[in-house]
Amino acid sequence: MDTQNRNANLNRKIAVIGALGALTVLFGITPIGFIRLPWGLALTLLHIPTILGTLLEGVAAGTGIGAVFGIFSMIQAASNPVGFDALFVNPLVSVLPRLLIAPTVFLLFKGLSKIKVFPKAVSATAAAVAGTLLHTLYVSCALYLFAGTGVTELMGGAGLGAFILLLLPNAAVEAVAAGIIAGAVTGIQYAAQGKKSRLTREMQDLPEEK
Repeated sequence: MDTQNRNANLNRKIAVIGALGALTVLFGITPIGFIRLPWGLALTLLHIPTILGTLLEGVAAGTGIGAVFGIFSMIQAASNPVGFDALFVNPLVSVLPRLLIAPTVFLLFKGLSKIKVFPKAVSATAAAVAGTLLHTLYVSCALYLFAGTGVTELMGGAGLGAFILLLLPNAAVEAVAAGIIAGAVTGIQYAAQGKKSRLTREMQDLPEEK
């Protein structure tokens, strides 16, 4: 039975990675995923599948989806190297920050879940919002650490603080979107699990058939 459970869990994780990884790519190749803004930056929703995968199936699944996100971002940058996008050809800028999303969201969710007054869906929402904002910080720091000259030129000599301030409106909208979707999906999941557990208990109370 333990082997069957492990196999079932592994198959479920693979399915989640495949489905949400495909959703990430779909977001990336349609206007839904990258909403171009007038000042050369893009509002992205590609981090949301990574957050959902982490909340639903854990760090390993979230990291796999985050890798898809980062690699796709790098490919997009190479195919259309314009403005800030050209700097994402560097995998330390495009991939590394996306690999950090899953452990960040997981630790945030785990910590918030210890506060008993918070329902799980609220903890998931808060973790998604904070994880999105931290993802923006990771990307900003990676740009200045690994592509600093290019960023400084595009920013007219402005430093990291000014760049983060420029990104804040984008990050706020991305965080709200991530929080709403993560809260809704995890809320449905936990409600379904609750119904299943109650049904299981009722089934266990029934007398065995002779």
